[in-house]
Amino acid sequence: MSLFLSAQTERKHVEALNRCRLPELSSLVELFKIIEEDTLRSLAKADDSARIYRLQGRAEVLTDFLEAVEKASSVLERTRK
Repeated sequence: MSLFLSAQTERKHVEALNRCRLPELSSLVELFKIIEEDTLRSLAKADDSARIYRLQGRAEVLTDFLEAVEKASSVLERTRK
């Protein structure tokens, strides 16, 4: 189950996620992708268990967010039917 797209997610929030795909917000989404990549690189190098857990949590949230942005339009389509 996605952190951002679940049965409890309100339509206005799904619409906001969908708007992240607009050209004027592409730089923001790009920034999140860069942070996700940096986080995954840091995770691969981490040797302290506390740091690993923090990085895993960060990576999961970033990945969930980026996936939710991609899936938001299809979620909106399903709810219109």
